[in-house]
Amino acid sequence: MSQANEQTTASDVTISELLGAVKGFLMDSALPALSGRDQFNARVAANVLGIIDREQQVGPELAALDAAAAQQWLPGDSGSGTALQQLSRALAAREIDADTDFFEYLKQRQLLVAAINNPRYASRKVAEERWRSES
Repeated sequence: MSQANEQTTASDVTISELLGAVKGFLMDSALPALSGRDQFNARVAANVLGIIDREQQVGPELAALDAAAAQQWLPGDSGSGTALQQLSRALAAREIDADTDFFEYLKQRQLLVAAINNPRYASRKVAEERWRSES
């Protein structure tokens, strides 16, 4: 997501910049001064900030993918919940055929979720290369 499209705070600092500043402080200043459990917790906190930042950037693409899938595979009135929850219920009830197109949606969704949760996860890269070559 470009900085022009990213949400800003009242002071025109982007959310990503704020998250990066706090994460930088934790990793560069706080972490070296801590030890044991406190050091571990600081590292976890920094990782959480990274997830939140990636969610801000990738989340809209993921939401659009889910909305398109819901439009394609769900009837007009699909009940309550998010698009993903509705798709999950419909799939469990066998109202959706698990065909090639649906599996393609699931693959694309998983790549986006992995990009949010852990973009450096080795299996994500392998899956991305394999799935893109299958398309």
